[in-house]
Amino acid sequence: MSDPVTPNPSAPATDVPTPEPVEIDWKAEARKHEARAKENAAKARANEGAAQRLAEIEEANKTEVEKAAARADAAEKRAAELEAKSLRSDVALEKGVPAALLSGSSKEELEASADALIAFRGEQPSNPLVVPKEGNSPVNPGDPNKKFVGQLFGSGDSN
Repeated sequence: MSDPVTPNPSAPATDVPTPEPVEIDWKAEARKHEARAKENAAKARANEGAAQRLAEIEEANKTEVEKAAARADAAEKRAAELEAKSLRSDVALEKGVPAALLSGSSKEELEASADALIAFRGEQPSNPLVVPKEGNSPVNPGDPNKKFVGQLFGSGDSN
């Protein structure tokens, strides 16, 4: 007797047709998505006015306490900015470096930054711009040209 034939589950089935690959028209897909993006942009532009109006309504609905808190926060922020700017200017003046080149938020950090800048540029003389013998030019009070010009223009010097 022969054994009955049992199908092998791991063997591929030959009676099931394999689907053929579908080709996608990528240009058509791109045009479809481009049209959708244009529609969304148009809707966003149309809603822009409504969003602005909503923001105005929300601002009008704020209580006085919320408005005062917002003003206080803005004032504190401004005070902190001015304080930092003043500290930066003080350190820059004290160390003799440009304030724009300093980095840091505390006095110690700003001083360390200024010291690093001084070390980078090297020590500069305290008064590098000196004109030798400034103001020691001789004055010739008896210059005849000076007298002539004075008489010509009537300066009152008629010696």
